[in-house]
Amino acid sequence: MPMNPFPKVSIMIPTYGQQDFISNAISSALIQTYPDFEVIVVDDASPDHTAEKVAVFSDPRLRYVRNSRNLGRVGNYRRALYELATGEWVVNLDGDDNFSDADFIKKAIELAYSEPGIVIVSARRNVVTTAGMRKPLQLESMILSGKEVLLRYHDPRYHFSHLATLYHRPSALDCDFYRMNVISSDWESLLRLALTGKVAFLDCVVGCWNLHGSNASLNNCWQDLASNLEIWRSVHQTAIAAEIPPKTLRRAGNATLILIAYRDISLIFKGSGVFDAFKYLIRGFPILKTVVVLRILAHPYIWIKCALKVLKRVGLAKLLRLS
Repeated sequence: MPMNPFPKVSIMIPTYGQQDFISNAISSALIQTYPDFEVIVVDDASPDHTAEKVAVFSDPRLRYVRNSRNLGRVGNYRRALYELATGEWVVNLDGDDNFSDADFIKKAIELAYSEPGIVIVSARRNVVTTAGMRKPLQLESMILSGKEVLLRYHDPRYHFSHLATLYHRPSALDCDFYRMNVISSDWESLLRLALTGKVAFLDCVVGCWNLHGSNASLNNCWQDLASNLEIWRSVHQTAIAAEIPPKTLRRAGNATLILIAYRDISLIFKGSGVFDAFKYLIRGFPILKTVVVLRILAHPYIWIKCALKVLKRVGLAKLLRLS
């Protein structure tokens, strides 16, 4: 990778129906102290007042593009990266999130060029909910091979956060980024990219991920969550091609899938009936495999939640009969 002290950075802001957040996202991007960057707002044919919110800004570094038709979340990511971004490095800041560190891009680029072969720089972010703010787990600054990152992915400290992850655009284009239209399209792309080089972790909190009812990551539809498991088949195929030993990959993959499946089932229980969790396990079995499914079924949480759901339903039925 050629040494360039100030390579251009593209801050991509894909958005749809986020008029209440978009101004904050743009402002947080434009106050970055790095000397050479562009901000591209890619509006996926929003039916609200997003365009008017963006029009308030007059900064020459800001560009607004409105899609003529709705491409969907992942399609909009892909258009921003492949057709509109011009920087050597890019970061994806969704229109409902924001940076909290004005020096993020500057620090990330400095780290990216501290050692040859780095294709990703990943920092941490806070999670903002209606109940308050959740701070991330701490992780010291370090540089790892992409293979080592994948093998450690069962540990949430090594998870990539879209808004806090700067990546090398030419390398991403070669990896066919955002090729899967699923919930975790960013993880699928970033993990495959990581396997081509090194990942630098930046020990600082650089932004806020705002969780609200419209977040794709809060989707509790069991079919969508089961489909999302396909990212691990894709990533593991790339890992095998990168010559990670199958036994080592299988052991690390099982640990990661147990974590993911627990999270998915927790989401399903929040919004669905008892049987949807089991439908998820059945649909996901080709990827989850016997070891993972048995570990999940052996956990008391599953049966306690099932019992509570059944009792709640039975109690409601009795109440309706009495009324």
